[in-house]
Amino acid sequence: MKDRNIPEVAVNFYRTVRKKLPSVSKKTVTNIIKKETRNSELKEINIIVVGKERIRNINKEFLKKNRITDVISFNLGETGEIYICRDFIKDERDYIRLMFHGFAHIMGYDHKNDRESNIMTVYENRLIMDYFKRK
Repeated sequence: MKDRNIPEVAVNFYRTVRKKLPSVSKKTVTNIIKKETRNSELKEINIIVVGKERIRNINKEFLKKNRITDVISFNLGETGEIYICRDFIKDERDYIRLMFHGFAHIMGYDHKNDRESNIMTVYENRLIMDYFKRK
């Protein structure tokens, strides 16, 4: 049963690139994220697909790494932002994996060592399996 006093997180999808994206069920992604964020401070998750130069600039400015990467995410308290580089998306599975990888970071998971990496991978895989079951 949904508690009417707890607002659900809004999930927004954006892109700054023209290249076609693989089809994904935004409704399914949204429902999974809403379920996972029920007891969090998050009010909004923005998933933004960008090009190589934009992701490089974000990586350089905020993480001090001058290189292209597949996904960068930020937990800004009530807002989470997931930036995905279009060049790393080959198909639906890649797109979903990158979304949930970025989301896992927002939820506090990391991969700084083997133990953390294994825990994060299990969480991501659960979300991915949930997506493909529901879709």
